[in-house]
This record gives sequence, structure tokens and C-alpha cells, in this order.
Amino acid sequence: MDAVKKYGHAIFLGVLALGVVAIWYIVLYVEAHRVFRVTFFDVGQGDAIFVEVPNGNQILIDGGPSDRVAAKLGEHMPFWDRSIDLLILTHPHTDHLNGLLEVLKRYDVGMVMEAGVRYSTPEYGEWRDLLKKKNVQVMVAQRGQRVHISPSADFDILAPFENSENTSPKNVHDAMVVSKLRYSSTTVLFTGDAEETLEYKLLMSGADLAADILKVGHHGSKTSTANAFVRMAAPKIAVISAGKNNRYGHPHQQTLDTLEKFGVKIFRTDRDGDIEFTSDGNSFVSEF
Repeated sequence: MDAVKKYGHAIFLGVLALGVVAIWYIVLYVEAHRVFRVTFFDVGQGDAIFVEVPNGNQILIDGGPSDRVAAKLGEHMPFWDRSIDLLILTHPHTDHLNGLLEVLKRYDVGMVMEAGVRYSTPEYGEWRDLLKKKNVQVMVAQRGQRVHISPSADFDILAPFENSENTSPKNVHDAMVVSKLRYSSTTVLFTGDAEETLEYKLLMSGADLAADILKVGHHGSKTSTANAFVRMAAPKIAVISAGKNNRYGHPHQQTLDTLEKFGVKIFRTDRDGDIEFTSDGNSFVSEF
């Protein structure tokens, strides 16, 4: 009995100390992450972009070609956080979609935004089934929409130009979800796999394309990143998401030359790994 009293007191103090440490860990973690952060994950030949807003909201744009994105989220999110506020699927090709399947399985998702095109692949069928099974709210993206993610941050949807739900475009890249993210006076333009046809359509529409950071379309393919598009966007920074030694030869030298011609600083996931930027509302700082 004396031993129980003796060691019981010590155990109680130890548990109490661990509790205090855990609380302070959570407090310090939360405070350290109360910034606006955009991270371009290195997920191989594909796109996956994680956005964190100071109010705690989290957005994932595309998921890459595999479940690798789940491990990336585990590195960037606290272990107790099992929810993501918004998933954006730019288009249903596997190098953007597949990783989102695992995310849907592991996390509680507040809302999904996509173009909603018909796409007959097993992966897209599983995506639709998971959305229905988990009763996730789906928003069909269309030009002119604005999604508020905090008092000082929102997404403007620049494309698709028409409601593409249940349509079957010859090229799903023409129904790409293109968005511009604004945080105070800093901006990021997310183009997914938009090719020159859509880039020129965006130019002709009079959309405000100016951005501090441009997510280069189609992994740096020569079918994207037209001179006129880069001139209008006038980014300071360009990020190319591509797999190391990928079989497509992305990014193409023509695209690199175009960006360099306009004095754009280029970051590449195939060389730089995860690429992270934070913003104070006035400018971006690279954190990788």
C-alpha cells in the first residue's frame, strides 16, 4: 500500500507533466502555423498543392498520381487534425486525381470543387462513389464564382467558362478548373493542366491574370505557357510540378526559355522537392 501511494504520486505527476507538454506543443504548433502558406508537394509526375490560411482553413488542390500525398499531409498537418476544408480537383486525369482518393478515405472533407465532366475511368468512378458514400458537398466550378476561405483570402474561379457538369469534352483540359488565390495583396494563379487554347481564352476574356506566383500549366509542357499568357500574368515566381526524369521530358526547354525571357524565377519539384511559400499579405517568401 505504501508503495502504491509512493509511486502513484510519481505517476500522477508524470502524467500531469506530459499533459502540460502536450498542451504547450499544440499551442506552439498552432501559433507557428498561423500564417498563409502555399506548399507545392513533390508527388512525382503530377500536381498536389496545399494551402493553409491563418484562420486554420486548409485547401488541397489535386492529389498527384498516388497515395504519396497522404504522407505529405501527415508531415504538414498535426496528428490530431483529420479534416480538410476544401478539395479542388482541376480535372480527372490520374496524375491529379489518384492521390485524392486516399485523402477522401483518411480525412473528413468539408467540400469538393470540380468541373464535374463525364470521365470513364475506374479511378474517377471510385472518386464519385466515395463522394456519395461520405456525403461530401460538391460544388461545380464555373467562371465568376468566388470562394471565401477567410476574411482576407479567397479563390476566384476563372475557368471553366460554362457549366461542364455531365459534359464530355473531347479534351478534358478544356474544362480545367483554373483559379486565382488572393491573400491580402498577394496572389497565386493555379492553372492545372491548362494548355494554350485555354490560356488564350482566358486572355480574351479580360480576366485579371496578374499573379505573384504562377503554377505553370501541364507540368511545363510545350503546349502550355504561351508568351502572351506569361506577359499578362507577369509572375515573379513560377512553379513547375513534374517528376524527376519523367518520360514526357517535362518541363520542356521551350517553356523554361519563355519564363526566363520574362525574368521569372523558376522552382521545380523534380529538382527542389517540396516548395513552400509564406506570405505576410504583402509579399511571398520561400521557405524550402
